Amino acid sequence: MITAAKSQGYSQYTALSSNLAAMVCQPVQADKQLVVLDVGLATAGTVDWFSQFKSKLVFLDLYSESFISEISDNLSHDELVAQFKQALGLDLDTVIDVCLFWDFFNYLDIALLKAFAEALEPHIASHTRGYGLGVLNARSQLPNASYGLLGADKLSQCLRSGEQKPIFSYSQRDLDSLLKCFEIDKSRLMSDGRVEYIMARRSDGRRVKKAIF
Repeated sequence: MITAAKSQGYSQYTALSSNLAAMVCQPVQADKQLVVLDVGLATAGTVDWFSQFKSKLVFLDLYSESFISEISDNLSHDELVAQFKQALGLDLDTVIDVCLFWDFFNYLDIALLKAFAEALEPHIASHTRGYGLGVLNARSQLPNASYGLLGADKLSQCLRSGEQKPIFSYSQRDLDSLLKCFEIDKSRLMSDGRVEYIMARRSDGRRVKKAIF
C-alpha cells in the first residue's frame, strides 16, 4: 500500500553509496506489515526496494509544507506541533517501523526540529529505526535534492527545482539532544563529507556513548 503526496521517477538521478541505509530495516519480522514514513517524495527506487517486504509506504514531501519553508517566529511551540501533526496525517494508533528522514533536519531550525520530534514521538516504538543524512557545519555544501533508495547500498539523489531553503547544520551531539524520541545509533562519513545516520528509539534514562562528529 502506497500513500504519496507527490512522486518522482528514475530519471536524472545521481547514485550515492551508502553504508547504513539497508540497516534501517533490521530486524524485520517476515509476517508483519512494515509501516514506512518517508518525509520526501515518492521514488520508484524506494517503492521497488520495499516491495520485498509486506509494506505500507507513506510519502509526505514535508519539505514543501508552507509553515516550514516560511520559517516564522509567530507560531508557538504548541502551534508548530499541531501543524506537524496535521502534515503527518497519521491515525492515533499508527506505529511507524521505518522513518526515512533524508536531510530534512537540515531544513528545520531548532524550534521546528523540537516540534517535529514531539509530533512524531507518539508513533515511535522501541523497534522503530530512522535513517538520515546531512551536514555537520555551515561550511559544508548540501545539495538542493530529494532522495530515495536504489538498493541495499545505494541512494538516488535528484535535484529539486526552485530556490534552496535556508540550511541549519547540526552535529551528532545536537541531534541527540534535540530529537527527544531518537538517539543516533550509528553514523558514517560519506565520500562527499556528509554524514549518514541510523537512529533508534531512545530508552528512558539511557544515553549511548558513541563517536560524536
